[in-house]
Amino acid sequence: MKIGKTLRSLRLQKKLSQEDLAKLLNISRQAYCRYENDQRELSLDFLCKLADFYDETTDFILGRENA
Repeated sequence: MKIGKTLRSLRLQKKLSQEDLAKLLNISRQAYCRYENDQRELSLDFLCKLADFYDETTDFILGRENA
């Protein structure tokens, strides 16, 4: 699974819109949308921030392990 699909799935499990999540992460909705559409690569810092927020491992988000 691509990273963007994983991010979208995790966001929808939390019942958050892109706008709501972007506000929680202190980024623009457009920036977050680019991550979900695989148009922008995650920085290590942002990957860790997402892993903490979703209570998942970075390997899970990167598609290196199953749920």
